[in-house]
Amino acid sequence: MTWVVTWTGTVDHDWIDELDHVNFLKYQQVADLASLDIWKNAKGEQAGSLEFVMTETYVRYVRELRLGMPVEVNSVLLALDNKRFQLLHHIKSGGELMCSVETLNLCFDSQSRKVANFNEDITGHFASWPAPPLDAKSSLSITRKGDAW
Repeated sequence: MTWVVTWTGTVDHDWIDELDHVNFLKYQQVADLASLDIWKNAKGEQAGSLEFVMTETYVRYVRELRLGMPVEVNSVLLALDNKRFQLLHHIKSGGELMCSVETLNLCFDSQSRKVANFNEDITGHFASWPAPPLDAKSSLSITRKGDAW
């Protein structure tokens, strides 16, 4: 039960908006970079046209990132089924939580433009992730009533 470091960086000038703080979309972009890295590791080289799309997101801003601050994204896999995975990213600086971004993600085949099941490699990769720690609180749900997928 542990968080996995999935992205690191530093707040750069291009993150700063006209109000001299990090634009709210940049927090989400940083989480997206972590999700992309997770997906690349999961699908490996043999996944062909399998990709993922984010279908839902929940963002909670806690503290402001400032120019030059170090950034580390810690992630957990909250849930998965045969075609969806749910991630929680904690964006931190100096050990302090700055923002949390939770996402629901769906596997799809980019050639057929249809929802797709994970292949064995993706399923195996996600199965190797540790169980989420007790402090990984979910705001979204991977299951839905009347789910059409």
